[in-house]
Amino acid sequence: MTANPLWTEDQEAAEKLALRLIERDDVRAAREAARRIMLSDPLAATLDGRAGLDRALDQWVLGLAMREANGDTADPKVVWNISNAPRDWFGHVYLGAAVAIDNPDNFNREIPIDGDGNYEITVRFSDDPPQFSIVAEVEPEHHAGLGRNLGAFTLQQLAEGAEPGAPVIVTVGPGEGGRNHLRSEPGARIQVYTRDSQRDWRQVPAQVSVRRLDPPTAHRPRSEDEIAATVIADMPAWVKFWSGFKDDFLGTPAFNQLMGPNGREGGWGYLAGGRFRLADDEALIITIDPAGSYYTGFQISDPWTISPDPMARLVSLNGAQATPNPDGTLSFAVSAVDTGLANWIDTTGLKEGWMMLRWQGVPQGADPATFIRETRLVRLDALDAEVPPSVPRADIAYRRRQLAERARTHALRTGSPAWRVGE
Repeated sequence: MTANPLWTEDQEAAEKLALRLIERDDVRAAREAARRIMLSDPLAATLDGRAGLDRALDQWVLGLAMREANGDTADPKVVWNISNAPRDWFGHVYLGAAVAIDNPDNFNREIPIDGDGNYEITVRFSDDPPQFSIVAEVEPEHHAGLGRNLGAFTLQQLAEGAEPGAPVIVTVGPGEGGRNHLRSEPGARIQVYTRDSQRDWRQVPAQVSVRRLDPPTAHRPRSEDEIAATVIADMPAWVKFWSGFKDDFLGTPAFNQLMGPNGREGGWGYLAGGRFRLADDEALIITIDPAGSYYTGFQISDPWTISPDPMARLVSLNGAQATPNPDGTLSFAVSAVDTGLANWIDTTGLKEGWMMLRWQGVPQGADPATFIRETRLVRLDALDAEVPPSVPRADIAYRRRQLAERARTHALRTGSPAWRVGE
């Protein structure tokens, strides 16, 4: 066993504060005002849109409260925020906070940065680390949008030349720095994001800590009332952005098609995505090339871009969970009914939603134009004829083992202060 890097006093404090914030009368009133606006969205008039509206709103509001709870740039903490799987830990139930097709393979942690300050971030990788990236972005006003990228490092860049097991130091500040320096902007509010992307849910994410090297001398911690006021002030723009994200993400692609792969700003990976719309007797077959990437994963979400609970349903698959074809490609079947293919992606009854493919730690020279091999809609009664026998199949025993392993390994992240490695 090894220490769980997610089980920290700072994480506990941020979650307890955020859970108090969302129960305040003034914050709940702001949530209800945002809800009334969401009800006017055309998506709210559909079955899936109406069914998922309150869950999406709750995820966004808690995500905002978590970000504001950790909003002190003079005394920043490292806090895991964007993850929508419900969990029972630290003596409370946390129902999740997510945006933009959250990926259960990811641990997204946030560090608030003052663009005029200087910071030192210490990263300690496990022996078999997930793919890792650290990105600095200028934060939009009211957090309402995607940040402007200032720079990024990946696991491969940080590990190059480093002693095995030794901590890696990343500095952040407005001036010049050393090899692992992210240059900030004076006067800007910045978020530093770290992301561990597990290709196997047994992998232990990095330990990450931060300290400000030049803390202001007259610093006063914010009161809970002040933090709540910021949540209320930011909520309209925050909810408006994320409820509208679905309308222009990837150019609102046609159903059952994939857009991309597109390079991630900062050069730390690729993504491809699209919308699915499936009848009960249809499946979308997607074949990709992992291209030797350190991490590859497939996820789906509802129409608001909020993913179903990933622990007990096959709403995502990563490299360790998917069974490859003989040539090394991966064929996924997106459908409401188990197709009998090994790599089934369960829509959990959704008629429509989003799907996302991610490649990270991509070898130099890999051609993203070759990553997606096929996207094809088939009827379930024609699946055996349409899908070659070389594509792996799954019987009931296989699926039972797959689901049991999924639940067991997902529980590693929050089940104990220690991470049970190798079980």
